[in-house]
Amino acid sequence: MNDDLDSTDDIQLSSLISGKRAPRHPDEDTADEDANRRIAIHRPLELETSSSLDIKLEKGRRRRFNRFIILFVALAAALLIIASLIWRVLPVNREQDNTAGGTMDSSKKDTVEDEPNPPILPDSIQIFYPPKTQQEIEALNAELSKFSDPIVTKEEFFRKTTLPPPPNYPDFTYTSDLHFTSKRTALLFAPGVYEGIDFEVAYYTSVLGLGAKPKDVTFTNCDKGPHVDAINKFTTRPPWGSGLDTFWRSVENIATNAREGMRWAASQAAPLRRVHVQSDLLLFEGDAWASGGVLANAIVDGQVNFGGQQQYLLRNVELKQGAVNGAWSLVFVGCTGETPSENSGLKSGPSISVDNFPKLRIEKPFITMKESGEFELRVPLAAFSQSNVLGSQFGGEEVRSFTGVKLGVPSTDGADNYLILQKALDEGKDLVLSPGEYPLAASLEVKYPNQVILGLGYATLKAPLNGSPCVLVHPKVPGVRIAGIMLEASVLTGTIPSSSLLQWGMPDVDDVGDSKNPGLLSDVFCRVGGASYDRHVSTEVMIQLYSGNIYGDNLWLWRADHVKLHPGEEANFPHISPYYRQTVMGECQVRNGMKVYGQAVTMVGLFIEHTTEDQLIWEGDNGYAAFYQCELPYDVDQSYADKSFVGYRIGPDVKIHTARGIGIYSNFRDFDVNVATAISHPESDGIVMSNLFTVYLDNQGKINSVVNGKGPSAVSESDRGRPFRCSDNTCSDDIGS
Repeated sequence: MNDDLDSTDDIQLSSLISGKRAPRHPDEDTADEDANRRIAIHRPLELETSSSLDIKLEKGRRRRFNRFIILFVALAAALLIIASLIWRVLPVNREQDNTAGGTMDSSKKDTVEDEPNPPILPDSIQIFYPPKTQQEIEALNAELSKFSDPIVTKEEFFRKTTLPPPPNYPDFTYTSDLHFTSKRTALLFAPGVYEGIDFEVAYYTSVLGLGAKPKDVTFTNCDKGPHVDAINKFTTRPPWGSGLDTFWRSVENIATNAREGMRWAASQAAPLRRVHVQSDLLLFEGDAWASGGVLANAIVDGQVNFGGQQQYLLRNVELKQGAVNGAWSLVFVGCTGETPSENSGLKSGPSISVDNFPKLRIEKPFITMKESGEFELRVPLAAFSQSNVLGSQFGGEEVRSFTGVKLGVPSTDGADNYLILQKALDEGKDLVLSPGEYPLAASLEVKYPNQVILGLGYATLKAPLNGSPCVLVHPKVPGVRIAGIMLEASVLTGTIPSSSLLQWGMPDVDDVGDSKNPGLLSDVFCRVGGASYDRHVSTEVMIQLYSGNIYGDNLWLWRADHVKLHPGEEANFPHISPYYRQTVMGECQVRNGMKVYGQAVTMVGLFIEHTTEDQLIWEGDNGYAAFYQCELPYDVDQSYADKSFVGYRIGPDVKIHTARGIGIYSNFRDFDVNVATAISHPESDGIVMSNLFTVYLDNQGKINSVVNGKGPSAVSESDRGRPFRCSDNTCSDDIGS
């Protein structure tokens, strides 16, 4: 085409995009007028020669063809632009291109209906706003006290006895009455300053700030702010109480500046993350025992005091004034500030494991609320560079509108739960599960890259009765995030080859995963038994990972060592606890906590307890574990040891594996069991294991060595609670305190 036609094409394209009519080119107007005049004058007379008429007709055909091409190109361009605009606002997930720092659209289903935003919240989710007056402060404190654990006052407790209350007892204690309740709660706090607010965080309760950063929701001018004290102070090692069973509660995405410091005397499945503690952080109370926990992606302006915590993990924490105390093992991954120095604990404890250069970091997704009241799902990107894998990180997330997020609300009907939630996943939406219990008729299947399943307030998925997992992530689906959920075993009525609670990948599909877009398991807590009256709940293994490049961040996989009593039932071991039945052989069956087959799997903060065979089996190469806490089962007999079961097993074909801060305990309550070794791995230069230890907790039997038959063991009752250590192929019984 000539320059005039090219110019006309540009004008018409821009006019189509803007929705206006394009002006006609002057030459086009003149040409049309001349043609019309010629047709009107010459058609009746037909005096022109055939050759001249053919030329004019050919010019007319070319002009019409050129106009058609211009119109076609303009329409196509307009349609592409409109489609692009629609795609940008649709609530679909996008596959992260971490190398370019941008997004790459993944294939999805056809356009689907938006979810409401703001979402319609069930009663299990409560939103609070900053109080403005003293009256509002008092009203908010009174409202929040309704969500705390039940209390017993000193007068109430000693009224039942003839003994006067000892003077050193506290005025009241929180209790464990809600230990196996079905109630679940998420307490959401809108951005702002909360002055004078103090409340205890109860079982199955999550405290969640709705700001983009922790300081957007700040508790100040208060004594304790959100906190957890030791429980059962009148009945468990009085007057101190206990933190050993203080499970299933969390605080995320807030700042707190309490006069007494922030107290968090809790154990497993009770994480603190995305917090800015502007005072001291106290992870204990007095002489109350506590068994370990996780602090992740945080800033602590004061000092961290572990007290008597057995094991603890700090990941990506900025320590302004250091950390002190702790019993057996402390692990620091990606921390900055006053981080303690590495210590094997061979001469004095606790052991301190420090990883200053982690290769990977993925933070848990979280929700925020805009000033308009609309909700957002924020998905932190995987970080690989040294500047991004160290210290706290608040910002840089992918922001997704809740129009593309299905807010799940539990039903007692497993079919309803499955159909509603699976439909949303099939539509390419993310899932945020409101607090509650979700029995499932079939597995929730994740099929699209970068999809998120995020539970609030310990949302609990109950396994399908045929043994299929609660969640199945398909192979070759990178960037998936599974976070903030509990997975609970059921009484199985059918069997599949290998039942589990979560499965990632397939045994017959080779899937190395995506090293640039790994998957995430964060705050995932499995349990077999405990809350069910039926002690025949079971599964073969709790978590199976067939795919590679998965990052685990705080997982507790628990075969219940104690379960809920039937109404009127008496405790079978009342000297251990009058509140629960202690699990015995044949109840709450599960063989393994986790099996890892995938390559390049990372576990930072892994707890596995009481399964009836190997606790952990790691078959995939190039694995990494920082912080592992394990208790062997209480109720097995010597056949457990005769079959050479261990707490941590690395498969015979593994060439490269790194592990640090690995603790395995024995408490053989019912039989005298002598286990040969706690940890088993092939002898290979590529397998590096540091700061390993065993502890004889109580009762009978022992673990005879730490790793591969090497290392000391307990020899008498006096060794109770004493760690026996090996590190980097060096073992010693010169432990100290």
